[in-house]
Amino acid sequence: MSNIINRNHTVKNTKREIVGFSAATKKLKQDIEIVSNSELNVLIQGETGVGKELVAESIHQKSNRFYSNMVYLNCAALPENIAESELFGHIKGAFTGAINNRIGKFELANQGTLFLDEIGDLSLRLQAKLLRVLQYGDIQRIGADTVSHVDVRIIAATNVDLIKAINNHTFREDLYHRLNVYPIIVPTLRERMTDILPIAEYILEKIKHELVLYKLYLTSHSINLLESYRWPGNIRELENILYRAALVAKFEQNNKNVCIHAKNILVNNTITQPLTNVPIEENIEDNKTHLSLREATEVFQYQYIKKTLAQQQGNWSKSASALQVDCSNLHRLANRLGLKNK
Repeated sequence: MSNIINRNHTVKNTKREIVGFSAATKKLKQDIEIVSNSELNVLIQGETGVGKELVAESIHQKSNRFYSNMVYLNCAALPENIAESELFGHIKGAFTGAINNRIGKFELANQGTLFLDEIGDLSLRLQAKLLRVLQYGDIQRIGADTVSHVDVRIIAATNVDLIKAINNHTFREDLYHRLNVYPIIVPTLRERMTDILPIAEYILEKIKHELVLYKLYLTSHSINLLESYRWPGNIRELENILYRAALVAKFEQNNKNVCIHAKNILVNNTITQPLTNVPIEENIEDNKTHLSLREATEVFQYQYIKKTLAQQQGNWSKSASALQVDCSNLHRLANRLGLKNK
């Protein structure tokens, strides 16, 4: 089994998976399956916190390089001179402080995968050196006279618009095309709202073990709150909020069976906020007030679910099947939209 190695050469936990059944998540999993069975370089794009590193791990674990290392480097976390040494290594005496020979990430990832996170922050000089490795597979340690050949697959990730960076002359266009052989766009959490509960349950299972609890679960009010929030920080924000809520709930209840109430969930420094003030029964076309995309989506969801229920004579199971959603998720969404109070 391969190791996932971070910047300090320590092994990272690889027992993680992409959770969810939404259309966006199914598309993401399909992209991973397709590209995993190839040697193509991959560019993963998406907002902060969506899980780009997890996508990279999934590609590596499903690839033919599974039995070799996947090595991680955050390009934004290091000054240029240190980043160069991290990538290519150096020999003793190459510069002040180089008291020993050092193997670089490319050599460490030989026969495996190198994951370059925040690739858009790499300097232009190092971009040129990276391009040469992609073209010829040759690297040279800092201070060395000899060149070594490596066999490494590159998976890069970014949360910035690289096309804009190219236009601003901060990213090389030729490197972009070398990396962007198979682009993967990781959806935001607000684009996969039906995945919030299964993702939350997956996170809570991990937290339960870390806090040594017998049970850790959410109330229905807590679930409604999680599903009505927009999650600008995506899955990372969800995980942080659930961890904080679990700690607070454990302290309050002083029990091995912990229930997370809505009051324990702090989102955007507030406990709860109303979903919307839009008159939801109005038609979008007739609404004279300018709606945000979120509000318009809620109006449409309300009207479409209501229409489907009428067509299915109020049968929730048949309506869920017609809408291609899980019945329990449909009940929660209808409750959040106020349909079940009518």
